[in-house]
Amino acid sequence: MEPHTRHELQPAATNRWEQESLYKQVLDSLPAAIYTCNTTGHITIFNEAATLLWGRTPVIGVDMWCGSWKIFYPDGNPMPLHLCPMAVALKEQRAVTGEEIIIEKPDGTRRHILPNPQPIFDKNGQFQGAINMLVDITTQKADKEKAELLAAIVESSGDAIVSKTLDGIIVSWNKAAEKMFGYSAAEMIGQSILRLMPPDKLEEEQQIIAHLKKGIRVEHFETQRLNKKQELIEVSLTISPVINSQGKIIGASKIARDITDAKQAALQLRETEEAFRGMLEKTVQERTRELTRLNAELEKSNQELEQFAYIASHDLQEPLRKIQTFSGLILQKPQDPANIEKYFPKINASAEKMSQLIYDLLNYSRLSAHDIPFEPIHLETVMNNVLTEFDLLIEQKKARITCDPLPVIPGISLQLHQLFRNLIGNALKFVEKDPAIHISVTNDNDYTHISIQDNGIGFEQKYADQVFNIFKRLNTHDKYSGTGIGLAVCKKITENHHGKITALSEPGQGAVFNICLPLYMRQ
Repeated sequence: MEPHTRHELQPAATNRWEQESLYKQVLDSLPAAIYTCNTTGHITIFNEAATLLWGRTPVIGVDMWCGSWKIFYPDGNPMPLHLCPMAVALKEQRAVTGEEIIIEKPDGTRRHILPNPQPIFDKNGQFQGAINMLVDITTQKADKEKAELLAAIVESSGDAIVSKTLDGIIVSWNKAAEKMFGYSAAEMIGQSILRLMPPDKLEEEQQIIAHLKKGIRVEHFETQRLNKKQELIEVSLTISPVINSQGKIIGASKIARDITDAKQAALQLRETEEAFRGMLEKTVQERTRELTRLNAELEKSNQELEQFAYIASHDLQEPLRKIQTFSGLILQKPQDPANIEKYFPKINASAEKMSQLIYDLLNYSRLSAHDIPFEPIHLETVMNNVLTEFDLLIEQKKARITCDPLPVIPGISLQLHQLFRNLIGNALKFVEKDPAIHISVTNDNDYTHISIQDNGIGFEQKYADQVFNIFKRLNTHDKYSGTGIGLAVCKKITENHHGKITALSEPGQGAVFNICLPLYMRQ
């Protein structure tokens, strides 16, 4: 309204009471807070919206200039009542516009108000007072402050913050975006977001838009984007739908963080960790294998030492004691030929047995050597040579020996010959009559399994492990010859060839010796 425009009071009612009643009805029907003052500044009329805004009901003819409990300047300092916009309008008989005030209700709540007091004149131009409409701008002011704060945050953010329409058209572009991508806001606002996307990432935009249209927020999505120099940048994106006051999704807000250095550092750290872990695991595995091997060798050596100690204290002592005993008997009657003839053969037999024990023990100890290279061995040839050695015994015992085809394996020829020689010799030795020996063979991907089965005297299964101990015998010397080292040699030979030997037997039902040997060279 122009400064010199006059508001004239032209009542349509016939008397003052009807006039004020009409004014009151009109004012109460309006949603805006409105009140009037007379020339002295006393409130004369106010509507219900005004009482709700003030939080109190003023007393007509008593309250002056304003019905508010307290009034403040926009900076929060108290405003004297006689200096409020209504008081100024009455004093200077002019409209006062654009001067914001803060009012406080009796309950302590405050509202930001934009008053608009206008002077009132009658039809004769006489000044009658003023009318004031109070506009509550608290929400608008808060929204403005919030928008200004958000704008300041966006501009000061170290992350690129970009907003776009659902069609992918950029509508805002902060300083961090300028720094990250190299484009100014003027270069990018109004452009498609696809300008930043590598050709192989274009389908991502469709997927992102599809999520946004459903109201789904995309968080920490790692991908690549192009800067102005067409260089690839590793980025982490967080994209949120922008919703208007009607709840409709109208666009998207995108936060982009450059993670190129972080990813490179993480990659280098991961590569370093993997390399270190690999080196550590390899070292641990090597040390573990070495310790396991050394422990196994130590345990094996300890077992062998125990067996050797037993041999020294028992098996070797036995023939030595006999020699000493028989020699003593001869010395008691040195001139008696019958005495010499009786005991001298026994001394000789004991010496031969001791010699055989020492010889077998020496052969067994030599099997511990690991410096003999492996070569392809035709087990068929080895078995034929062994059977040739036993030709005479096989013929004498009328033994029937059958054998499946044997494979070629890596190994030491002399040891493998000794392995099968001992097993075939044992089978022939412990068969009372009509010996029948069968050598069966099955092969899998890595091993050959050879079983040597006989129909001999057998033994109890509880001794199946003990028969492979050095000098362990289950039968007496007088009936079955030997030193008890043959099967111990077989076990050591199979272990030298990274294999295993086991036995199955029952008394009177024969025995089966199962050998498992690698078909290929072990690393």
